[in-house]
Amino acid sequence: MRTTRRGIGIHRLVALFFLVLWVSAWAVTVGTWERDAAGYSVGMSPIAIPLHLVLPFVLGGLVGLHRAGMRSVSWKACALAGLVFGVVQFGVLWLVDGLWLPSVEFEQPFWEMAVGAIVGTVIYAAVCVVLAVLGGKVVRTLGRRESDV
Repeated sequence: MRTTRRGIGIHRLVALFFLVLWVSAWAVTVGTWERDAAGYSVGMSPIAIPLHLVLPFVLGGLVGLHRAGMRSVSWKACALAGLVFGVVQFGVLWLVDGLWLPSVEFEQPFWEMAVGAIVGTVIYAAVCVVLAVLGGKVVRTLGRRESDV
């Protein structure tokens, strides 16, 4: 029973750690969003972009860490976590973009924005899947090396 309670506590701590990273990345993103001289939105700052690429890698590592006691880290679990994260992350981007960030100078037709959102979500989610699987593999490799020592 102690082991179960301890495990739940560790998982909550890991989830809190990831949540803090995620909120911090969004704070940097919103705080550094680029605008032109007239105040219209230009796009995400180059400073914030790597943060959104590190997050799925960390997530995959945390999934791998969670499953480290098992015989092997399932690449499917890391891939699913990356996929869900990529879709949620892009959804938050569109929500923040629509509610918080300044509008663009030339509005596109709705269908162009919808197609852009779908294509962007699919591409980012695919990148998140790959990065999450890599993060899980790195944690698994480091775990094996540690257990060999």
